[in-house]
Amino acid sequence: MAAPAVAVVGALAATPQVRHLVSPAPAASAGHAAMAAADGAGQALSAAIGDASSARRESYFAQRAKTASGHGHGPAAPARKRAPHVASSAPASPAVSASPQPTASSAPTASSAPASGGQGTPNCSGSGGMLPQNYAQIVDFLVAHGYTDNAAAGIAGNMYQESGGNPESEGDGGGGLIGWTPLPAGYVTGNPSADLQTQLAAVLTFNSQWSQYLPALNAAASPAAAADIYVTDFERAGIPAASNREAAADAVAAACHM
Repeated sequence: MAAPAVAVVGALAATPQVRHLVSPAPAASAGHAAMAAADGAGQALSAAIGDASSARRESYFAQRAKTASGHGHGPAAPARKRAPHVASSAPASPAVSASPQPTASSAPTASSAPASGGQGTPNCSGSGGMLPQNYAQIVDFLVAHGYTDNAAAGIAGNMYQESGGNPESEGDGGGGLIGWTPLPAGYVTGNPSADLQTQLAAVLTFNSQWSQYLPALNAAASPAAAADIYVTDFERAGIPAASNREAAADAVAAACHM
């Protein structure tokens, strides 16, 4: 029974004890000391490099700040150009659109007359024949709102064909001076004088929809030519009856001494 006890004790002696695991051997301690010394040297070198890098960065940013302010040795940074100041009364840039916009010379409105209007107030007299009703008021209104004499006579000639110049005219789903179809509410009320003024103002609005043709209308060489332009580019009538419109335009121009 004594022999097994000795074998057990020998096996325990051969197994590493806790103190060996906690306290490293002298050789291992020497290796750790060398590694620690190397780590210390590396950390010192890294610190030195870091200090040098910091110094270079500080020098760089200080030099750049001087250069930007114009006090360094390098060329000063160019000054940013400032946009010119625009007074509040300066006209705004015109908006861009797909269709030509009315201009001072080509888009008469009810409130402002273009510079290229008629040659003064027409002196109209006479009646009958191919003269439309209310032709004197029609021509006076159009010339006062910037249309040339020929253009005003051409438009009046078209009104002769469309309504006879009668603002109360109605028929075929339309009516009024230029035969609006459909006829807008409030254009024909049974008051010819008031309806005439309402419709003349509406003619300006209608014409502005075709503002790209206004320069040609105002530049027409004769009343008949203006009548042709108006029926073709503005009225776009299904039955042009161009000869009637031309003859009426010529009659208006003669009656108004244009």
